[in-house]
Amino acid sequence: MKKNQYILYALFAAGMIGTLNSCSDTWDDHYNATEEVVKNATISVINQSITNYLANESSINSIYQLFQETGMIDKLNQNEKMYTILAVEGDMKTNKATSNEDLYTAQTYISDMSISPSHIKDGDRILMWSGKYLNITKETDENYQNVIKFNNATVTKIIKLDNGYLYIVDQMIEAPRSLYEIIENLGEDYSIFKEMVTSRYQLTFDKVNSSIIGVDGTGNTVYDSIFTVKAPYFENNDLDIMSENIKATLLIPSNDVVNEALNTAYQNLKEWGLQRNDTILKNWIFQCAFFNKKYTKEDFENNVDLKSIFSSQWRTTVQEVDLDHPIAMSNGIGYYITKMKIPTNVLIYRLKDYLKWWEFMTDGEKNEYYKTTNLIFKELKTEVTAWTGWPAKIDQFPNIENRVIYFNYEDPNNKTYTLDFTPVMCETAGTEHTITPYKLPAGKWDVHVGFKEKLKGNITVYINGTKIKTITQNELSGSTFHYDRNGGGYPEGYDTKKATHKKKTAYDRDGVKIGEYTSTGEAKPFVIRFEGNGCDKVVFHHWCLKPTADCY
Repeated sequence: MKKNQYILYALFAAGMIGTLNSCSDTWDDHYNATEEVVKNATISVINQSITNYLANESSINSIYQLFQETGMIDKLNQNEKMYTILAVEGDMKTNKATSNEDLYTAQTYISDMSISPSHIKDGDRILMWSGKYLNITKETDENYQNVIKFNNATVTKIIKLDNGYLYIVDQMIEAPRSLYEIIENLGEDYSIFKEMVTSRYQLTFDKVNSSIIGVDGTGNTVYDSIFTVKAPYFENNDLDIMSENIKATLLIPSNDVVNEALNTAYQNLKEWGLQRNDTILKNWIFQCAFFNKKYTKEDFENNVDLKSIFSSQWRTTVQEVDLDHPIAMSNGIGYYITKMKIPTNVLIYRLKDYLKWWEFMTDGEKNEYYKTTNLIFKELKTEVTAWTGWPAKIDQFPNIENRVIYFNYEDPNNKTYTLDFTPVMCETAGTEHTITPYKLPAGKWDVHVGFKEKLKGNITVYINGTKIKTITQNELSGSTFHYDRNGGGYPEGYDTKKATHKKKTAYDRDGVKIGEYTSTGEAKPFVIRFEGNGCDKVVFHHWCLKPTADCY
């Protein structure tokens, strides 16, 4: 099976004009061994084959060795064709770009098209064995001499040999791989990232270009199959990674970088007492690596955040990238990631819980987590029972329950109170329960709360002593702060477009955002203080902290 085979013949025809066809190429009689046709370039005529000349010319012995080691000499000798060969004098291996493998480098210097310098036109292209086109420029300098370049390299000498032309150039050819090829050629040290990307590819059987090689025992046609490779997962996010006609940036993490980032994430989640779907963490690692712009070193240094094609946030002041050794790509640029942190706002979608856990606590726990002034516990009440008949698989509307906690005033004549509540997770099993305080990691958080509709009075909310907002009588009098039905988002993965019930927007939202809080230092338990003034009822439903872009 021939996977990823490209059909280049049509491109070949389109890429070069007919005058460069090796079958019609002839040596112009007016050229001789000393006639100068390009700046500092002398044309020589030598009656030897290309491979013999390469083997015997000491100044280009390095490229001969490269051709020999990669099997190119054998291929050149096997085929009776006319070639164009490019070569650099001196030691190529000391100059070779580290992103190019030996075989690819060797193939970049050989073409099946034999180009006479007299037929070269500015703007021509030549297809090399590597599958890459080199752009040819032919310009006249201030001394009216022709200067020929293949991509970045200037021709200094031309030799006509029995089976083609040898062009000596002044430096290594820059013919980088494409983004797709860079990924395909990643080594074992990058296998995790490579698999994350290539597992999203789609192979389509190309029946037209697949050859029939026989019939099997059941009478079915057997093909020497060719498959086309596409990446709709990326195309749907405005980046066709198979195309040469893009300008992209690729960030590449090694296995060590990926594993370190994941291990740190798992340790943080364990420390915070939280869990996260493993797929979400791994998806972020590759989704943050693709950008539909070509970013320079200065772009990374002058921007705090870059957004990938998947809208993943790359914070340049936190993540570490080797900007001094970019990877040249034919359709963009790449960089190796040296250290990666999976952001807090990826590890945590939101922290949301309720104040209803009083009923499971011991007296000691109540005194520790519910510290009040002028309040006496009244009751816990389920005001909306678990809604049934709306199965999630059918309606995308999970069952919910609204259970609230009520307090009375210890002094009915004093309509002020405080509640210092430490948010906790409560796990119950029969008559047993486990209480664990939430830990708040460093970063900026959106703060959301909910009570009950049509309350009177004002409520001021603090976190760890920092005032977030005073919710006024006017705001509390309506249904704005009724449970968690208004404001913010929805549970992760809940898609209101797929839900059909008329109350689909009333399910488990964040609640109204009342402000922001910035946590610093190590993750630790926190206290939400509610100060009531003039409230006719004291009732609490939920709290929610949602990480912002600055919770990284």
